[in-house]
Amino acid sequence: MKYTPISVSPEQAQFLETRKFQINEIARIFRIPPHMIGDLEKSSFSNIEQQSLEFVKYTLDPWVIRWEQAITKTLLSPCEKPGVYVKFNVEGLLRGDYQSRMEGYAVARQNGWMSANDIRELENLDKIPAEAGGDLYLVNGNMLPLSLAGAYAQTTESEPKPEPAEEPTSESSVRRRI
Repeated sequence: MKYTPISVSPEQAQFLETRKFQINEIARIFRIPPHMIGDLEKSSFSNIEQQSLEFVKYTLDPWVIRWEQAITKTLLSPCEKPGVYVKFNVEGLLRGDYQSRMEGYAVARQNGWMSANDIRELENLDKIPAEAGGDLYLVNGNMLPLSLAGAYAQTTESEPKPEPAEEPTSESSVRRRI
């Protein structure tokens, strides 16, 4: 019978430990989360999502802002600058998981600050035609001023029910995106 060592020699173990340290050093130098260069040793689902958000916020954003400013300065003429702007869309990198996004959209829709088409645009879906209600901003019906509480219950058949007020429309300034 011949003896064959099963464990790694101390020199090889030290070399492997040095390699792990090098991966962390590379990530630290370039300000990249370790999971993005394949080091999943200390990673879990929750901290990977948080590290990805921090990567966009603290690593990409400063560069993106510099690039936007440089492109605006060098490529746009003075007469174009008021009507045209440069904007990198990093929203796709900041998107949370599906459940969190849907819960956020539900709150926005119920509170009346997003329409169905606003939500569909963020999810890269086709718009619903305006005549089908895609651009309506709705508010939850049970949220009324205290003075109007029970107003619908107090009306009789002979009295006309109060008409809901029309939703005000606001024209927002239109700017072209590059």
